[in-house]
Amino acid sequence: MANIAEDIRNGDEKAFEMFYRLEYNNLVHFITSYICDSEKARDLAQDVLCTVWEKRCSIRPDSNLRAWVFTIARNRTLNFLKEKKLFSDPSLTSVLEERTAALEDPSVEHLIDSLELSSLIRKTFDSLPDTARDTFHMSRLDGMTNREISTKKGVSVKAVEYHIKISLRHFRNRLKEYL
Repeated sequence: MANIAEDIRNGDEKAFEMFYRLEYNNLVHFITSYICDSEKARDLAQDVLCTVWEKRCSIRPDSNLRAWVFTIARNRTLNFLKEKKLFSDPSLTSVLEERTAALEDPSVEHLIDSLELSSLIRKTFDSLPDTARDTFHMSRLDGMTNREISTKKGVSVKAVEYHIKISLRHFRNRLKEYL
């Protein structure tokens, strides 16, 4: 994401358009989960992404662009809820207070930070060589033993161990780059 952040910062409209297409629906989903108004959520997501473009000079290429965008979305959603609370039916006040409190919870910030990490893990997994990826999937996600994998794939247990070792090294290296 560092390259796209730098490209957007430098005014690359195509990079922004790509980022917009990638994140718009995610933002709408995130906002809708708090305000339960899909039309307003689409408006807020649009507003958030317009703000990103307007404030593109503030983007630090070494920072987490996606987390920054979701932080903006969180703040806009909080502002919307607080405003709505002021002008709404008193019977809705408790619901709006609950949603505001949920959005202000520190776990939301942790969730936003984890967005980039989840993406990195998925991309790292996808970038593994086919054999290593399949072996790692069988081992870690399917819970198969090395012997079961070797039997299923028709390779030695040592080959299975080698592919898992390559996968783990690849993950460690990518995560070190991230941190």
